[in-house]
Amino acid sequence: MTEWKGDILAVGVTEKDLARDANSKFENVILRKIDSKLGGLLAEASSEEDFSGKVGQSTVLRITGLGSKRVGLIGLGQSPSTPSPFKGLGEAVVEAAKSSQASSVAVVLASSEGLSAQSKLSTAYAIASGIEFVVYIWVIYIKACDL
Repeated sequence: MTEWKGDILAVGVTEKDLARDANSKFENVILRKIDSKLGGLLAEASSEEDFSGKVGQSTVLRITGLGSKRVGLIGLGQSPSTPSPFKGLGEAVVEAAKSSQASSVAVVLASSEGLSAQSKLSTAYAIASGIEFVVYIWVIYIKACDL
């Protein structure tokens, strides 16, 4: 994932994913790996911007050191039990892509523990529906402006 080449690597995180050890390193394996490639920038930015993984929170950083040009953290709340936070993740990805004029985005969850195979499919569908919904509305808006 850290080698993926594209515009934005969007990471869906829960509040639990942001837990840190005694050395202020992320306990979450995926966040720790990304942060180590960035020399601690992810941990620093999440602290400075008071990013805690709550639903609706997001932060996108322009970076060097990964295959992507930017990395975004998008909050999913405590422990999502409904599709809504995942749909919100898809919507936030679209907004981040639009604001940074990105043409390629990868979406990853910092943790998928506790998700059954069926839940993983439902989660992927919810993320995709959030992306599709926003893009569909955007296309309708563009077509309306052309009238």
